[in-house]
Amino acid sequence: MQRPPANGLNLEFLTELTILLEKLEDDHSCRGMVLTSSLPGIFSAGIDMGELTLTASHGPEHVTAFWRALQTFIINLYQSHLVTIATITGHAPAGGCLLSLACDYRVMAAGNFTIGISAVRAGLFPPAWIQMLLSDIIGKRQAELSILQGKLYSPEEALQLGLVDKVVPETDMMSAAESELRQWLQVPDAARILTKSNLRRKLLQAFEHNREREVEEITRFIQTDSFQNNLKEFMQNLKNKKR
Repeated sequence: MQRPPANGLNLEFLTELTILLEKLEDDHSCRGMVLTSSLPGIFSAGIDMGELTLTASHGPEHVTAFWRALQTFIINLYQSHLVTIATITGHAPAGGCLLSLACDYRVMAAGNFTIGISAVRAGLFPPAWIQMLLSDIIGKRQAELSILQGKLYSPEEALQLGLVDKVVPETDMMSAAESELRQWLQVPDAARILTKSNLRRKLLQAFEHNREREVEEITRFIQTDSFQNNLKEFMQNLKNKKR
């Protein structure tokens, strides 16, 4: 990923990622992929909050289109027949963490970085399928504590929690990911793909059942004065920290 300054997820970027994933899946010589960032110190800051800021030229219709694009890429990545390895090369809050959770395996760089589903800090609620995804990985109680408080974890804390699978020095990230990918590819594709599909069926069914309802709920929520006010305050706090 390379969308400076922080690989923020907007409609255009998500559309590009979706098309790229489709191309990789259509290439029968490709059996696996590594999702990484070329930006120093950051994997992805998650949702570009400008996508959720309502203006005269940027109304609810855009929010709806954006959220559908987010759903599409994350779910396509989650159910991909490819082996997917995330190399978390830096900070991965909120949607950045979600990107990694949609992958089969997560390698994180050691260092002064944080990761977590921290959406509530910006006044946004994670939909039910995101809660289920985190629960499947770290357990229901830890997921509740994490989501409700918007917790961010150090690499070592994330490893202990099971949020990531391996922590290595930043210089060893790609070699560690490639080594892991080779191990996964020793398993015959047909068996791996069917097993992965069975393991993830419950979440995918729940997602599809509520897909459009979620879009409508998010769009309504984004339009509330309370969310827009919280969002402005959150973005101002981020600007103040950068000074």
